[in-house]
Amino acid sequence: MTQARVRVDAPDEGLLATPIPLPRVSSEVGAPAPAASDPTAGRAWEAAELAALDDELSTLPSPRSRRAPGWAIWLDTVLASVLAVGAAATGMLSAPVALMSAVAWPLLLLSAGHYRRSPLGQDRLAGVWVVLATGLRGAVLALAVSPWLVADDLVALAELVAVFSVASAVPSLLVGARRPRLVLAGRPRDVREAMLELQATDRHEVVAACVTRRSKVPLDLPTYVGFDFSSQVAHRHGADAVVVLPGARLTPSEVRRLHWSLAGVGAELYLGTGLLDVEPQRTRVVSTGGIDVLHVTRPVLGGPRRLLKDVVERALALAAFVMALPLLAVLCLAIRLETPGPALFRQERIGRNGVPFTMLKLRSMGVDAEVVRQGLVAANEKDGVLFKIADDPRITRLGAKLRRYSLDELPQLWNVVRGDMSLVGPRPALPSEVAQYDIDPKRRLVVKPGVTGLWQVSGRSDLTWAESVRLDLKYVDNWSLGLDARILVRTVRAVLGHRGAY
Repeated sequence: MTQARVRVDAPDEGLLATPIPLPRVSSEVGAPAPAASDPTAGRAWEAAELAALDDELSTLPSPRSRRAPGWAIWLDTVLASVLAVGAAATGMLSAPVALMSAVAWPLLLLSAGHYRRSPLGQDRLAGVWVVLATGLRGAVLALAVSPWLVADDLVALAELVAVFSVASAVPSLLVGARRPRLVLAGRPRDVREAMLELQATDRHEVVAACVTRRSKVPLDLPTYVGFDFSSQVAHRHGADAVVVLPGARLTPSEVRRLHWSLAGVGAELYLGTGLLDVEPQRTRVVSTGGIDVLHVTRPVLGGPRRLLKDVVERALALAAFVMALPLLAVLCLAIRLETPGPALFRQERIGRNGVPFTMLKLRSMGVDAEVVRQGLVAANEKDGVLFKIADDPRITRLGAKLRRYSLDELPQLWNVVRGDMSLVGPRPALPSEVAQYDIDPKRRLVVKPGVTGLWQVSGRSDLTWAESVRLDLKYVDNWSLGLDARILVRTVRAVLGHRGAY
């Protein structure tokens, strides 16, 4: 289960020379704990356990450096110097101005945080945006010094800053950010689920775990029982951060001490909130009554932005449908020539708020497909309420090609024009599927279904039922016009890649 996380900014690391251990919960090292009725023996046992674990951690190799690679700074410095020398040699800029710009560029990137460790959740393009934004600030700085430059020098300096931006952005795009190394802290089962989620994205590396108790749940990584040595675990395993999952049950004082302790070894602290698939822009931390709470804004299910989405999508669908009419005519003729029966397939689907509508598609199966389906129930390859077969015998030869390139969905543009569907939205569901819906899947019905959506650009028929529902719910609760735009762009790649198109 994906958990939303709140990052806690570290205090001044100079305040802590050594980590501060938390009260110990239990240990996997040494003998069993003595009875609670013997406090003296209990303290001795705890001291022995702490010493054993400290010795165990001290045997680990020295931690890897968690700082940003120094080569990035040197590369930007060399590139800026070479470009500045070229600008001065060609007479584009005077030598002093070119030299100052070469020195200032890496400093601007340094002040913008380009060379810092990448925080959790940062994608590969984040470094590129930092470079481009720094270039824009550099151009503004050039305008600020314009009284000391002639017009030609000002234009040349702006051009040089633009070249600097491109030269520094290319390595960031090609190399990308290093995968953050994480220590997970929480209940064994929560740690296991978090590991599976993180491994699925391949953007993080889990190097160790601190769990609340002994368990038979396999984790396949160094595991420590208790949280008192979390900072040492993070330090010895070269972790960039410790992620405390909701089930850890740490008190506020323990969280604060852990924060201090991690700051002493240069690691970050992230607290799991227990939220599922909530985008960061919908959250903010507020302080009230002496406690800090996380505010989650309501999903946008109506209002001006939804009206704008509807108007724009229906206009775009109408234009696309008119342009696709010649192609639709040719495909309809080809379908009729291949197999008898209508070229258009009409099927009842469930729309917004449970209202049924007739969805249009180009027919990709024989006319008796629904009858034949009854005999293929045992061959269903999907779980939940979905019915899919990779090599479905009902699909015609032309139909397979139509599905491969998603051409069978072109008539759905008319459903968008009519207002039954959206260009982007959850997967349109059959009445038989909706009849089996539990509480969570019903949430998909609060918005119009879409021709494309997160379910399509993330794998379509290759997804399990649970994955399909989760993606649709993530779309519904985090909807924005920007998200729609990104999905439309990804749809082109999904169609060309043919993943899950059957």
